[in-house]
Amino acid sequence: MKLFSTRIIILCSITILLQSFATAQSKYEFKGATLISGSALSIGAVYKFTTVTTGVDATVTIADITGGISITNIDGGGGFDRALQPVISVPAMQNGYIEFKIDFFEAGTNNVLIQSEVPITPIDVDGQMYSGLPLYEFDEVDMPNGYTYFQWAGSELNMSRNGTWARGKNKAAVDYPGIDTAQKTVMFTTVNANISSISVRVGADNQSNTGASRLRSLYFQKFSYPFEIVLPNRTLISFNGIFKSNQVELKGLLSASHTYDKIVIEKSRDGYYFEEAGVLAITNRGSGEFPFTFLDSHPYEGVNYFRIKLVNTVQRIYEISNTIMIKAGNEKKQFTFYNSILRQADPAVTIQSNEQIEVQMEVADMSGRMVYRKRTKLMKGVNVVDLPYFKAGKGYFVLVVRTGKEFNSQKIIVQ
Repeated sequence: MKLFSTRIIILCSITILLQSFATAQSKYEFKGATLISGSALSIGAVYKFTTVTTGVDATVTIADITGGISITNIDGGGGFDRALQPVISVPAMQNGYIEFKIDFFEAGTNNVLIQSEVPITPIDVDGQMYSGLPLYEFDEVDMPNGYTYFQWAGSELNMSRNGTWARGKNKAAVDYPGIDTAQKTVMFTTVNANISSISVRVGADNQSNTGASRLRSLYFQKFSYPFEIVLPNRTLISFNGIFKSNQVELKGLLSASHTYDKIVIEKSRDGYYFEEAGVLAITNRGSGEFPFTFLDSHPYEGVNYFRIKLVNTVQRIYEISNTIMIKAGNEKKQFTFYNSILRQADPAVTIQSNEQIEVQMEVADMSGRMVYRKRTKLMKGVNVVDLPYFKAGKGYFVLVVRTGKEFNSQKIIVQ
């Protein structure tokens, strides 16, 4: 999206926008950033946002910058003041992103605070043509335990999963001036549960010969998207899923007073060709809200796409839901890192281990040169491990924790 626009949003768009806000008030509000550490708009810079929701503060750390792009404002204006809206500068013929790490704390303290649910919706993930050559925006959200959904029919985004990252990249290079939630075709929603931190990336693939400034927007709320077949009433109130215990668990809730009698669960490897995965009977015949659960014990390895078809077998009408993506596979990590920013005066890393185990800890600089080694024993659960005699100075490093069978790595910043 452009940073500045003088076009007037037509009445239809305003109507849709107001309808969106009627059901989508932001769960978290990021306003009034204060730089509390590092150099402004650089890797390692930490910004504090107070009272992002009741009793909760947050910090936003610039964790990485790639592809020659830069950030010119951590939270620009012109859109929603409740959203996190970084402004990025994308040189000609460059492809990169700014990575942010968002941490949540008990208000007024440094106590990490787990959030039961963190929804993030990148909005206006659009693009633009410059002298016949395209710029495509993209956003990525780390999805360690959540799900992703979006408008399938007519979407202008290529949706994919890379490891735990959900990625939406524009494919149309059509610019929608300003920032609003009217264009659902350039939005997608991610939802993570029981986390105290999350990483996001905002970027662009500029294939043109023109540099551009782009205002981006991350709105912390779920949104509803138009169904592929639009019927008078919205029947499916919620639809989500999670991979656990080697199977995908899908849950949903139907509204009351509908006429459907059957739920068909459909899944796909690629999001284009769907097959039937199961059928559930709607037993209350629309006399009240109807919750349902479906277990897919044989998901595809990798990305699975799911959608719901609601069927009235008598009248022969049906309604198709949004499509959600869920990553399946044995990706459970031995270790979980809880902090990526270390103080040079007293460096320590917090690691959760699935078992009591002896490990080799190594730190390498960004050229791959080993600058620190330590052997230690981790207890099952959360461990705070000091790194005494760390003499490599400040900067960006990679921490590696090795066992006899595997290794896990984490980018860290020493300040």
